[in-house]
Amino acid sequence: MDAVLKPVYTVLRRCVIALALISGLAVLAMIAVTAADVVLRIFSRAVPGAYDLVRILAVIAITCALPYVTAIKGHIAIEFFYHRFTRRGRLILDTAFRLVSLVLFSLLTARFITYGLMLRAAGQVMPTLPVPVFWMPWLISFSCVLVALIVLYHLFHPGKEFIKP
Repeated sequence: MDAVLKPVYTVLRRCVIALALISGLAVLAMIAVTAADVVLRIFSRAVPGAYDLVRILAVIAITCALPYVTAIKGHIAIEFFYHRFTRRGRLILDTAFRLVSLVLFSLLTARFITYGLMLRAAGQVMPTLPVPVFWMPWLISFSCVLVALIVLYHLFHPGKEFIKP
């Protein structure tokens, strides 16, 4: 079965790594916009729309980092619960958490697609910049799809990272 899914895993890994790079670039851009805005304010100037730019970049940074963190199992586990169970109990608990995560991220995907469609129909833009915002929920939904697929991988490959850090 893994041999059949290997090309799918490869594409998924490339998407996750590409999003992680985009996330890192978004953080660097946030730093640059904030620093430029602070320096320009010394000279009674400002970066037009700096607040909106930082908000957009923060959405991109957080959203694009989520699949990578999930892939490397970088989330904080609830060690308190895990240490109280036997190995079999931990496996059952881990499976239950993964199933709940799978359902949650599947529902979030659908809701963010719908929300993006609503924003697009309304023509919603950022408060100070004429930048449409409908694409942000769609980016979040894409990230949620990737997270759901990675959780599914972890469900069938317990104890194994999807990507090695």
